[in-house]
Amino acid sequence: VWPASHVLLHWALDAWGAAGPSGGAMVLEIGSGAGLTAIGLALASQPGSVRSVLATDACPEALANCRRNIAENNAGHLVRTAEWDIAFEPPCDVQEITHVLAADVVYHGASGAQLVSRLKAMRDANPKLVIGLILVDRFSGGAVASLGAMNGVNAATVNLTARLDPAIEAFERAAADVGLELHWEPLGEGVARGLTESLPWVEQTRWHLLGTWPSMRFYTSGVHGHGGSHAQSEGPVGADSSLT
Repeated sequence: VWPASHVLLHWALDAWGAAGPSGGAMVLEIGSGAGLTAIGLALASQPGSVRSVLATDACPEALANCRRNIAENNAGHLVRTAEWDIAFEPPCDVQEITHVLAADVVYHGASGAQLVSRLKAMRDANPKLVIGLILVDRFSGGAVASLGAMNGVNAATVNLTARLDPAIEAFERAAADVGLELHWEPLGEGVARGLTESLPWVEQTRWHLLGTWPSMRFYTSGVHGHGGSHAQSEGPVGADSSLT
């Protein structure tokens, strides 16, 4: 399970709190993978704060695993699944969705421009739609970049002095180019506290040694100041956002 899925889940649980969005959130998750975020929302959110979660993935094998996990955790009362490639229209009525969530969907080799295009189209169709993304800054700093290179990333593409992952920079530029307003926000104390309490100490140590928490970047569109408890909006992202 990717660490970003843990962070996304705890952001939603913290930001929505006891009451949750008015009427309960209807969530479309992009790239659900094993289904941790979707299942966690079904099992850990306050009653009535989540009405439904549609967990999607373009990979049939990943989606099959997600379905097994949903069944094994008895989360089928709130979570449905659909195979979906974002190059195509969403597998649901965008007007009925309140939130689009995604974790770790922009990285080396994955086109952030296509994601931007899809998110922009959904926001145009439903201006009230709230977008929440956890992106992982893999190549910012020597240690993280070196780990990426050790895991098979072409060393020529790794900038050891970069302030921000080039894939995320390209994603931000693409969003600015099409007028998709995204805000980068620090993840609040409530998110960090909930996440820490949920992880065994061995995993906490691993996150600390690998710099996992500092690599997480939260982006939102449609709502500001909701990075979690005590978070403040840092303003719209764009070509110069790596300076924030």
